[in-house]
Amino acid sequence: MLQVKNLTKIYKQKNGADTHALDGVTLQFPEKGMVFLLGKSGSGKSTLLNVCGGLDSPTDGEIIVKGRSSKEFSQGDFDSYRNTFVGFIFQEYNILNEFSVEDNIALALELQGKPKDRAAIDALLKEVDLQGFAKRKPNTLSGGQKQRIAIARALVKSPEIIMADEPTGALDSNTGKQVFDTLKKLSEKKLVIVVSHDRDFAEQYGDRIIELKDGKVLSDVSKTQLQQKAISENVSSVGDVLCIKRGNELSDSDFEKIKTFLKRSENDVIIANNDDDVKNFKKVSRINAEGEKEVFADTDSSKQSARQYTKEESRFIRSRLPVKHAIKIGLSSLKTKPFRLVITSLLCTVAFILFGLLSTLSFYDSEATFRETLQDTAPEVMTVKKVYSAKETWYFNGEEEDSFDVTYDANFSENDIDELRKEFGNDVFGGVSTWGTQFAVRSSVADYWVNNIFSFAYLPEGNSFREKINGSYPKTENEIVISSYTADVMYNCKVYSDEGKELELNSPTDIIGKKISLGGTAYTVVGILDSGAIPEKYDSLKDSQNGSGIMSFNFSSYLQDGLHTMAFVSSDRLSTIAEQNQPYVRDEDEYHTIASALVQNDGSVTIPEWSNAVYSSASKIPSEAPFTAIISGKTSPAEAEAVIPRELFCSFASEAVNQLINDKSENGKEVPQKLYDLSNTLWEIQAGGVYSHDGDKESFTEFSEEEIDAKLKKVVSELEKYNISLKIAFRLYSSYDGMVLGDTRELSIVGVVDVPRSDYVGDRIYLADSDVSKLWEEQKASTAHYWTLETDYVADANGLYGCAYLPYDASEAHNDTYWNMYKNEEFDENSTRLQLSGSLVDNLRMIDDMVKDLSQIFLYVGLVLAVFAALLLSNFISISISQKKREIGILRAVGARSLDVFKIFYSESFFIGFICVILSSICCYIGCGILNVYLAENIGASLLVFGPVSLAVVILIAFVTTVVATFLPVYNAAKKKPVDSIRSL
Repeated sequence: MLQVKNLTKIYKQKNGADTHALDGVTLQFPEKGMVFLLGKSGSGKSTLLNVCGGLDSPTDGEIIVKGRSSKEFSQGDFDSYRNTFVGFIFQEYNILNEFSVEDNIALALELQGKPKDRAAIDALLKEVDLQGFAKRKPNTLSGGQKQRIAIARALVKSPEIIMADEPTGALDSNTGKQVFDTLKKLSEKKLVIVVSHDRDFAEQYGDRIIELKDGKVLSDVSKTQLQQKAISENVSSVGDVLCIKRGNELSDSDFEKIKTFLKRSENDVIIANNDDDVKNFKKVSRINAEGEKEVFADTDSSKQSARQYTKEESRFIRSRLPVKHAIKIGLSSLKTKPFRLVITSLLCTVAFILFGLLSTLSFYDSEATFRETLQDTAPEVMTVKKVYSAKETWYFNGEEEDSFDVTYDANFSENDIDELRKEFGNDVFGGVSTWGTQFAVRSSVADYWVNNIFSFAYLPEGNSFREKINGSYPKTENEIVISSYTADVMYNCKVYSDEGKELELNSPTDIIGKKISLGGTAYTVVGILDSGAIPEKYDSLKDSQNGSGIMSFNFSSYLQDGLHTMAFVSSDRLSTIAEQNQPYVRDEDEYHTIASALVQNDGSVTIPEWSNAVYSSASKIPSEAPFTAIISGKTSPAEAEAVIPRELFCSFASEAVNQLINDKSENGKEVPQKLYDLSNTLWEIQAGGVYSHDGDKESFTEFSEEEIDAKLKKVVSELEKYNISLKIAFRLYSSYDGMVLGDTRELSIVGVVDVPRSDYVGDRIYLADSDVSKLWEEQKASTAHYWTLETDYVADANGLYGCAYLPYDASEAHNDTYWNMYKNEEFDENSTRLQLSGSLVDNLRMIDDMVKDLSQIFLYVGLVLAVFAALLLSNFISISISQKKREIGILRAVGARSLDVFKIFYSESFFIGFICVILSSICCYIGCGILNVYLAENIGASLLVFGPVSLAVVILIAFVTTVVATFLPVYNAAKKKPVDSIRSL
């Protein structure tokens, strides 16, 4: 059944030397019988047993089990071999303390996939004299009882081989004898291989004794019966023992033969005829009733017939550890590491929460939310803007550093509005959005009352919104139509007139015909447009004590997305407002920066501090901007010439005049009145008019373009009289790097143009194209950082409206149209496209972006935490493995595979993962509810729904994390040979 051929086992020592634990051992074991392996410590007997039992693998050679060679075995095959054919008995008993006696014995049976056979277990317990001990725990048993439990466990699966390693080493002699008596009885039907130091027991119980020394077989002897030899009729011998028959008279010849036998002995001879003494002597000398004596002789392997085994007889049974046992063993160690358990569980829970929230974000439906939001809010109009695409390229030290695709707002022309009317009907109208134009009220503490106009619009003839006006539509620039909501604000909060007096209103409609100040401009209210009822849910905002940040934000958004905070003016007035609210367009001229000042004829700089400005091509001067030629006939600058804004010219000239006045005063000279008049004139030109007073009333008279032109020419003439030169001193300047570049140079002022000062780039100084190119190349070479702007967009000179307002009727067609517009990111041949705007759409886009950003954040952070949690959990399992080496060793010896070991520790990590799934699911459910309160209410829809799919994602992540965390340490542990676990016991 079992053979070993040329077995070699070499161990590497720390000093690099080789130790041959086995050195070419070849043996063939019988089908049954009791074989003892004897030898001193280090002789190789235990190594031979471990290799034969598959607990260790040889360096060379093979074991053959029922005709199957170990050279073809995997580690799993060795496990299955032990599970099928081998029952191990160890010196330290190696039974599981967590299990009862019955369960310890049944474990070997259940690993073979068989049910717990209580009848067979009871029979075995009776056989090993432990009847009635089935429900006892191992810690209540003596050493001998534990060893007999181990024997019962080895026998319960009816193995064909029993291997015992020093089975009596921890027992007293009497108990040890009981164990050997049991093993001897078993050897009548099975092969029993015993490693022992006790030669007496080996000779008493063994059928074969194999003695090893230095890894080699020193002797191999088997027990045999020595027959008696007849010396005479009454006298015979067996070995060195002389036997005389009872009751016969001995002849002289018999006495002579006895005498001769005694003479051959060199030792003391004892002759006994007492019946008890003779019986004891026979027993000690192992002489049976037939007079045959047991002796050991060299084993004759040739007499051992080789048997052929069928495939079924040599088939291995793969182990299957019951799940209940795996859970019992796995969970038993959780209580030993409470702090580490809490930390591991907490980190895993956080990781699973992030993945749970990520899953809810992953299933977020932008289109459904968009449609639901439109249906719920039902705005009367949708705000649309025209945007164009551009490319910003950033440079550092002349090398491209980065580039971005950006969009900027563009204006609609009347033709654009007409095109929209063809698709959306006559109710399309244009307007201008503002940051908020206030009107003065006495009280507006409640969030419900908003004293701001956020957009101005013009309703052409035929627009149905005119039919909602109570009153008339504005005909002049100083007339206005307000919304019914704005009228309510003015009535409830007590509005002030354009003269600062509180208006007496008995009802909101009383505002019609009254003059109000709106953003510093006086208007006469000629009508009120019905902007619709305000939803009752916002009524609580009328009481300042009941307002909440979320509801106030929602209400403000609601107002701005409809007609409530809109005012309607004449076409001419809207043009003026549009000029004052031009969309910001980032211009590469922002980096064409210079520091400039005015110079005198003698070349000295008049202004003590330099003024920052940008230089730009004269081609960018607006065609409609009023222009005053300083040099007759000049309409544009040539090289070394400049056209500057009127405001900058007046600022420079005023500084020069004031400095001249101060110089004369300090030197004790008389200051001519004309210098004071000149200073006042420059101030009036800069203001664009003159203020006059009639008592307490102040009025402002605006200059016409012709008057300003005439005054500027007169100022130039006067400046020349006082030796104030019309030249600009300038130096290149990098606003990004904060440094002045190059030397001071001069430009002659040839014209003044009336253009407003830019809020973004300040004053512009217009130069010839050749000067701009030359200066920019020079500046680029000296500036560390700069950027350029590229676009195919060409601005429409007739662009007026900053936005267009399209009607919304809540129909499916409108929902489809606006959804397509919302998601569209394609630009046309002029690099423009329509883009839905307004706070409602901004909120939707904010939610979309937030979902994308949070998804990435949760994904990356979740992955990091999941990996860290897996590592921590893996470390947790590794510690459990190190603490459960005893259990692992026992299970592997009994026949459990690596998969069974995985079951044990996966049950441990599964329990942790299960708890974390429950905690994280609860947290995700609550967290989504909280987030929905603060986020979903902004757009009237629930965004984060932690449902079955999200729960499945959390479970999947938990499964992957626990499997990976368990696999790694178990895989490392499984790579170890079972003998390594056994040795750690």
